[in-house]
Parts: sequence; C-alpha cells; structure tokens
Amino acid sequence: MDDEQIIGEDYSDARLDRQQWTDRTYVSCNFRDADLSGVKTSSVVFTECDFTGTDLTESVHVNAAFRSCTFTRATLQHSTFRNSTFMGSTFVDSRMRPATFDEVDFTLAGLGGADMRGMDLTGCRMSEANLVNTDLRKAILRSADLSGARTTGAKLQEADLRGARVDANLWVGAALAGAHIEFTQAVAYAHAHGLAVEG
Repeated sequence: MDDEQIIGEDYSDARLDRQQWTDRTYVSCNFRDADLSGVKTSSVVFTECDFTGTDLTESVHVNAAFRSCTFTRATLQHSTFRNSTFMGSTFVDSRMRPATFDEVDFTLAGLGGADMRGMDLTGCRMSEANLVNTDLRKAILRSADLSGARTTGAKLQEADLRGARVDANLWVGAALAGAHIEFTQAVAYAHAHGLAVEG
C-alpha cells in the first residue's frame, strides 16, 4: 500500500495499532476513535483528516505532515514527531504530554488552551499559531519561532524563552513570572511596557 493516495476513507473505531506506514497520502479521512497506538509513519501526509478521539499513544512519526487536521480529545502521550508539521491543524482537549516534538512546525496551528506544561519545544515553529490561554509553564522554547502568534493569556511562567523569536504582544499579554530570557529580550520587554532603557 506504499506510495498510495487514500481519499475519504472511514477508519473510525478501526484497530490499526503497531502498523508501519511509508510514503502514503491520506486526504479527508476519518480516524475518529481509531487505535493508532504504536503506529510508525515515515514521509506520510495527512490532509484535512479527523483524529477526534484517536489513540496515538507511543506512535512515532518522521517527516510526517498533518495539514489542517483536527485533533479533538486525541491522545498523543509518549508519541514522537520528528521533522514534521501540524500546519493549520487544531487541537482541542487533547492529551499532548509527555510527547516529543523535534523540529516540528506548528505554523497557524490552533493550540488555544492546550496543556503543554514542561514540554521541550526547542526550535519548533509556532508562527501565527493560536496560543491564547495555552499552558506553557516550564516549557522549553529555546530558539522557537513565535512570531505573529496570538499569546493573550498564555501561561509562560518559568518557561525558557532564550533565543526565541517573539512579538511585543507576548511581552504584554502573556504571564511571564520567572521566565528565562536573554538581555535583548529583556530590552524588548521593557520597550513593550513603555520603559526607556538607558546606560
């Protein structure tokens, strides 16, 4: 089934655990309440697929793309995503930790209100993502790209933001007590709050 394009298939409630998928494309497929635990994918593309209630526990995804997919009440615990993208995808009430996100692109993703406490998101791209009220306390966001992200109400207490690209609205709208930042970011924080840095 490799190198195959699968369109509009219904895999709801299916048992697909421990399978290995390579070079496939799924378009508008339904994985609602399916068991994908332990699945391993390589160079697989999912476009506008529904992962509502899907069990992705301990799954491993390399060079995978989840484009404009829906993850509602999905379980991603102990899963691994490397060099992958969730561009335009939406997460609602999903269990996302602990999980490994290595060089993952969350551009335009909907992560509002997600529980991402303590997660290592080093180098991840979250440009223009919805991070409103997202819980990122103690998360590692070193060198992450949060430019254009909506961060009102985001919880970033004790998060590591060193080297991260952020906009002024983050310094104003997010909770940042105890966050780790660099000197240049401290200056940007001061400017965002109308302070004049001298000396």
